[in-house]
Order: sequence, then C-alpha cells, then structure tokens
Amino acid sequence: MSSPDSARTREIMEERARRLARPAAEVRGSGDTLEIVVFGLASERYAVENRYVREVVRLADLAPVPGAPEFMAGVTNLRGEILAVVDLRRFFGVPARGITDTSRVVVLGADEAEFGVLADAVGEVVSVRPEEILDPLAPAGGVGGEYLRGVTKDGLIVLDGAALLASPRLVVEQ
Repeated sequence: MSSPDSARTREIMEERARRLARPAAEVRGSGDTLEIVVFGLASERYAVENRYVREVVRLADLAPVPGAPEFMAGVTNLRGEILAVVDLRRFFGVPARGITDTSRVVVLGADEAEFGVLADAVGEVVSVRPEEILDPLAPAGGVGGEYLRGVTKDGLIVLDGAALLASPRLVVEQ
C-alpha cells in the first residue's frame, strides 16, 4: 500500500508526462530562423528577438528617479539622450543580484531607443527556428505570460519584445 505522499507524487508525475507527450498545439513558422539576443537575469537565461534590440551598452552612471515604480532602475545618458532603465528582475519578481562589472543595458526599441533593460550579463546572438520555441506550461521564472513568447528545450526563456515595448506598465513619460 502506498502512502498518500507517494500517490500524490505519482499523480503529479503522470500529469506532467501527459502534458509533455502532447503534440505542439501550433507550429510557429515556416522554418525560418529568429535571431535572439541572450542575456542573464539572476540565475536564469533570457532572450529577446534581435529586431527589438537597438544595441547593448556597458552600464555607466545610473541616476535614480524619485517616485518611479520599484522596477525602474533609473535613467542614464546614452549619447546625449536620457534613457530609462528597467530592472526586469524586479518587474518579474525574480531575485536581484546587484550591479557588477558584467552588467549591461540591453536597449530596446522598434525604430529608436525606447528604454533599456538591465541585464546581469549579455551572452551572444543565436539563431533558433520558431518551432523550437515551445509554449510554456506555466509562467517561467516569475515572468507574466503576456511578456513570454516561449521557452526552448534547454530552458532559455524567450521574451516577447513587442509586448515589452507596448506595455503600459513600462512606458515612462518624459
């Protein structure tokens, strides 16, 4: 006779197996590849499609903004323009690590720089096929579903750049 804990564990594991065995609900593309910029936040790897990344810059001076939301890290001067910098760790509820020498700002924008995202480190630009980005079973690492494009098999959390740029929560009025 099994204990209630082992029966519950078996039930959870069987449900996970059923979900993982399901075929993908939707194929996301015709085989083209997406270029994504990989960066680290806390102990997780995140990425955003390269077309939404204007540039990656070394974190210089960061001035706090009084009265700004908690996730607003501050503002910085980017070649004479004031750029708001958002700490996605705080925005997504992921534990913060602090600013280090490897910290970078991933500057996002459609046609021009709109805001920067504070990253613990920036990796590389990699190509993935759209069908390799799987629908998440649940929000990953505290990320709200509306900002999540999907997750790769190796655990890379792919953010939706368009949703981040369109989010009224991230708009900073000048």
